Amino acid sequence: MTASGALILTGAAPTSAISDNATAKLPGTRAVVTASAWHCNVYADKCSFKTSTKVRKGKNPFKVSKVSNVATVKANGWQATLSLSPSGTRVSENTRSISWTNTNTWISDISGVADPGGSVNTSITTCSDGGAFKSGTKVFASACANG
Repeated sequence: MTASGALILTGAAPTSAISDNATAKLPGTRAVVTASAWHCNVYADKCSFKTSTKVRKGKNPFKVSKVSNVATVKANGWQATLSLSPSGTRVSENTRSISWTNTNTWISDISGVADPGGSVNTSITTCSDGGAFKSGTKVFASACANG
């Protein structure tokens, strides 16, 4: 591959995303909680990410007392560092966490931009830990997009 070909590849907009989903049933409701994690597939400098927790009964939104989402983004690689926008809570030099809880609704989303750094960055990992609470019942689901 030529140097100009590499520049075009790394500068190109992502054609696909790396993602993962996980589900859990909310007891006594027939509703399902879905945790989703997504981040860009190809990036030159920064990478968009998004996590989501959604509660549905069939194909319809299902309102719960609380729906929470914790996004954890990690830069993988030797001496990796990470900064996020929005900033989030520092877990370690290469990991940040952001949480969001909504009440009396069915969805909790978090999105932002990850800026990994360090000597050799190979990838990022984006995880979504979602929870739903209704009438004293709770359930959690976790998904991680790796790569």
